[in-house]
Amino acid sequence: MLFGMSDLRCPTCGANLTPQDMAKPNCTYCKTVLPHHARAAQQVAVVNQMMQDRNGNGIPDAFEGLIANAPHGQVHLIGTSAHMGPGQGMPGAPPMMGMPGANPMMGYGVHHQMQVAQVVTRTTNTVMIMVVVGVVFTFVIMGVVMGAFLFVAR
Repeated sequence: MLFGMSDLRCPTCGANLTPQDMAKPNCTYCKTVLPHHARAAQQVAVVNQMMQDRNGNGIPDAFEGLIANAPHGQVHLIGTSAHMGPGQGMPGAPPMMGMPGANPMMGYGVHHQMQVAQVVTRTTNTVMIMVVVGVVFTFVIMGVVMGAFLFVAR
């Protein structure tokens, strides 16, 4: 059981609360904010503050230090798709994470999806070429066999 009977009391007024009452942000009786909702609100505020992008470069301020200190060409190891190369990663360059305001942690997943799409396309093309070569080879062999048969049948 997740909650015991003693856990379902308001810490301020001591009123018995139902699980539905505990889901509300305030006590049904005394209207004080329940402690677990207050903690959750504080945690959300901290996360929102960390995810702010004050300079508008598409990277939350909390992650900029990680990217700045990443070894050359190794930025992808910290969960982004910003690869350093000619003309990329230079000061003043636009963010390489996709749409402005996009989640920078999404970059790696997008890059991975693009790689998967390329592999699927290459595999499809290779299989198609193999099938066409197989059909042409079969027709050539059948033509040689039919020609030999007609030549011998004369």
